[in-house]
Amino acid sequence: MISFLLLAFFIPISYAGKECVWIMGRVQCEHDPTKNLNVEVRVWDRDSFGPFKLIDPDDLMGVTFSTEDGRFQLDGCGDDFDWIPGLSNKPEPYVEIRHYCNSDLGETITLPQFNVFVPKTHELGVIILDRPEKQEKRNQ
Repeated sequence: MISFLLLAFFIPISYAGKECVWIMGRVQCEHDPTKNLNVEVRVWDRDSFGPFKLIDPDDLMGVTFSTEDGRFQLDGCGDDFDWIPGLSNKPEPYVEIRHYCNSDLGETITLPQFNVFVPKTHELGVIILDRPEKQEKRNQ
């Protein structure tokens, strides 16, 4: 009986809020269009911040590379544990774009977190790699 109660108590903790994403967009290097090809696009599930990232790093949900004209389609799934029974903990997806438009050393653009899940598609539109946007975080 005690083992049944322990099992019943821990089952809700083991459930996870699993969600999938579909992402479409296009990258554009205006000063050198040949660099539109093979731009790496990744979608991550943010799990924690600051020093907690060492314990619980972000999870890779999916990765793809752009076509010659800069287009890409990406899908992936992520899940987070529901630590509090009855309170759903959905993934917090965000996109990173690794490109060589501005430098041979490469640059990573991190786009803001979004909450668009399948069956809807998260449309990123055209992302100009030459110019930073206000909502983007860029790392070299």
